[in-house]
Amino acid sequence: MASWIEHSRKPYEAHHQLVGLSDREVLELVGSFRLCGFWRFNVDSGHLFGTLEYCQIFGIPHCDGPLDLVRLSAAIHPDDLTVIMETFERASASQLTFHNLYRVKTGPTSFKFVRSVGKFRADDAGQGDVIGMTYELFPQASTTIGFIPDEDLLKG
Repeated sequence: MASWIEHSRKPYEAHHQLVGLSDREVLELVGSFRLCGFWRFNVDSGHLFGTLEYCQIFGIPHCDGPLDLVRLSAAIHPDDLTVIMETFERASASQLTFHNLYRVKTGPTSFKFVRSVGKFRADDAGQGDVIGMTYELFPQASTTIGFIPDEDLLKG
C-alpha cells in the first residue's frame, strides 16, 4: 500500500517571509495542525534519530540517542515496510526528495495513515543523512484533497 513520489530538488523559497512569517513560526504552525515529528537517518551508521512527536506517531519510547529500529519497524504495516526501505535507499543513492504514504499500527489489527516527506542531505564528503518529517493524516472523504483510502485498508 505504500506509495512514494520522487521530486526533483527545488530551491528553498521563503515566500512565507514575504507576508511576515519567520521560519520558526511556520514550524510552529505546521506542528500545531497535526501531530508532526522530525527525524534523521544516518546512512553510514544506519542509526535513526527522531523527535518526541515522531516517536508518539509510532507508539515507541523516545530516547536521546538512536531509536530502536526493531520496534519502529514492528509498528509499520508489513506490506509497507519494504517500500519504505527502498525509498530510503533511492533517496540516498540518487539524492532525491520524496513523499511516502504508509500505515502505522494503532492496535493488533487496526492502522492509521501517516506521510513522510524527506530528502537526502549530503555532507562535505558526499556522504550524509536522509532527513525529514512524518505526520498523521486525518481520515477524509475520497473526493477531497489528501485522499485516504477507505476503512478496509486500515484493517490488518
